[in-house]
Amino acid sequence: MKKLVLIIPLSILFLSVKAQDDDDTFSPSKLESIAKNMKLIWDDADPDFKVSIVPEKWKDESGIIIAQKTKFSFDKDANKLAVYEVTRRRIKVNDKDAVNSYSSFYFRIGSSYDGAGIKVIKPNGTVQDVSLRNAVFVEDNDDVPSTFAPYIGKANTYYDKSKSRTYYYKVAVPDLTPGDIIDYGTIFYDDNTVKKMSFIEFDPIYFVCTREYPVLSQKFEIDTDDKSFVNSKSTMGAPLFKESGNTSADYTWEDRNREKLKSNRWVNSLVELPMIKFQIVFSRTENRSDLFIGDKGELKQNISPEELAKKMNSLYNRLDGSYYYTMAKAYLKQIGYADLREEDFIQKAYYVLRHMSHYRANGFSSELFASCLTQCLELKKIPYELIVTSPANVTKPENIIFRTEPEWMVRVKGKYIFNATIFSNPYDFKEEFLNTPAYIISLGKNPTATPVTLPASTADENITTNTISAAMDTATRNMSVTLQKAVVGLSKTFYNYQAMLYTPALDDDHRSYGGEDDVRAGAKDAALEAYETRLRERKKEDKIRKLEYMKDVFEDDFDNLTAYNEFTLNTDGRTWRKQELNYTNKFELSDMVKVAGNNLLVSIPGLTGEQLFVNRDEKVREVDAYMGFPRSLRNIISFTIPDGYKAVGIQNLNTNIDNEAGTFAVQATIEGNKLSILVKKVYKQTILKKESWPKMMEMLDAAFNFSQKKILLKKI
Repeated sequence: MKKLVLIIPLSILFLSVKAQDDDDTFSPSKLESIAKNMKLIWDDADPDFKVSIVPEKWKDESGIIIAQKTKFSFDKDANKLAVYEVTRRRIKVNDKDAVNSYSSFYFRIGSSYDGAGIKVIKPNGTVQDVSLRNAVFVEDNDDVPSTFAPYIGKANTYYDKSKSRTYYYKVAVPDLTPGDIIDYGTIFYDDNTVKKMSFIEFDPIYFVCTREYPVLSQKFEIDTDDKSFVNSKSTMGAPLFKESGNTSADYTWEDRNREKLKSNRWVNSLVELPMIKFQIVFSRTENRSDLFIGDKGELKQNISPEELAKKMNSLYNRLDGSYYYTMAKAYLKQIGYADLREEDFIQKAYYVLRHMSHYRANGFSSELFASCLTQCLELKKIPYELIVTSPANVTKPENIIFRTEPEWMVRVKGKYIFNATIFSNPYDFKEEFLNTPAYIISLGKNPTATPVTLPASTADENITTNTISAAMDTATRNMSVTLQKAVVGLSKTFYNYQAMLYTPALDDDHRSYGGEDDVRAGAKDAALEAYETRLRERKKEDKIRKLEYMKDVFEDDFDNLTAYNEFTLNTDGRTWRKQELNYTNKFELSDMVKVAGNNLLVSIPGLTGEQLFVNRDEKVREVDAYMGFPRSLRNIISFTIPDGYKAVGIQNLNTNIDNEAGTFAVQATIEGNKLSILVKKVYKQTILKKESWPKMMEMLDAAFNFSQKKILLKKI
């Protein structure tokens, strides 16, 4: 391999980060060092970064990406692997929205080799350099917009003796107005310590060609050393990475004249849109059986099912899950697993592994969970099959190219068991695998990959039921509401976190498998008393936090929320016998009533919460709609009609839209002083063809229009 092309003088002193109490600004010497580094970018002769005139067809766009290019350079030296990520972007901002998006420039200065710079080109050709002198330190790196973050970061290594750090700054871009062009660049340098590391897999990069603005030119370049390998895959017509054959980079990728996507709602971007994905892997050995890499100099772009089977076997055999399996076996011994029926054993083993995973920092990977589960099943000689696929929102199985893409699961007696979450039960499915092609991987010397399709789901399996009781105070015109939410199936994923945060739901997790409490079982009297005291204090604090949190949650649906009064978790849905998530909320709403003479107009339909409004641009569909999973939502509303009034015209609420995309139906009745409204909304499909999108619009428009209606209460 040729030497690293990117050369920055070693004489540049390391830029120490200024303390927050030192005004967070750069000194002249620091600015000079940054400017020296940036010569690499500003001296680039790429003609695409000289363009100032954009196509007439894009004149009404909010912004246009004239050119963007990122180069990755890798260089192994002794125990260090140096990685440079050099990015330049040239963007024309046409309106205030685009101006606001780039009114602040974020950059990283955590190494003497990092660089950053931004220029503003006015319509008359005047170039204004934006000074970094008064840049402000960014305290939370999560505040850095993805546009300004690197594609790959520092790798996780056994040792970290590197000097590069992740310190971000931001600076205001003054006098930026519609019609300007911004031209900015960044250099990210990371010196990864690779001592005793046999390999490092850098973060895979998934790059959708369609961006937030139309694009004239976008490029990637990769320059590797002799121990770095590249995997790449282009889908949906995206250009391929190519071996460049020149001295500046080993591999290049280029895309031109790309229109923007008009709507990104319900778009499975990584699968439905033109996309290039690639990954750089450092390995001391080429073509390792457990890594998805090829030979030196090979741009690996395909993994056949046969090769996938071999690699899955190699990974499975290399997994060291003995520690966790031994723990799981000890838990199972506590409950006398030898005497359990097979079905009971499968459930208990699942809950034991879920329990163990919950107390592990990052949980279990799908392969570790599958390995532990299969070893547990072998205790009872229960037959199983190892299944491998990829999430439908990441890639199709035939396009797997990275080691991180395959997802493992176990099929037992025809049912599928996925990697557990803290909320899941045995055989709970995951939406990203519905009706997905997969492979049954045989284990042994001659592994095979046999195609299989995972099950689909129906709307009747995934139901959210809101039982709402509401009464109005005619004096204050406020409304008191009790909302009980009952959720089953995949729909629980929307509400699990919301329901269980700041509750004791997870405190007694051992009950799910019938074992002993880990804390209380081994604690002595003094320690146990201290633990119980802390637990009681935390529960008291959590009750207050829960009300505050739920108030924030309900304000997203009701901007007229005046008080959130009570939360009750009825069932957490985390046990085999009680898999329904069920909780009750009590709150108050204002501005639900309009006075019309002696009569009142009451927003009872608004109790269904905010309904999606689809604007004109989104009514035209360019790609199929990825709806996640089929599901039903039911609102059962019971409103107490106040004394002295009667509800009239309720027949105008009744609606019935039912087509191949979904259902929206309303049935309103009155019995005594009770107004009952049953609202049913159904999403019937996981993937809706773009040709059927008008059917979905019919359903969504009906739901929105209903939510805006009011009930007339006529004075008697």
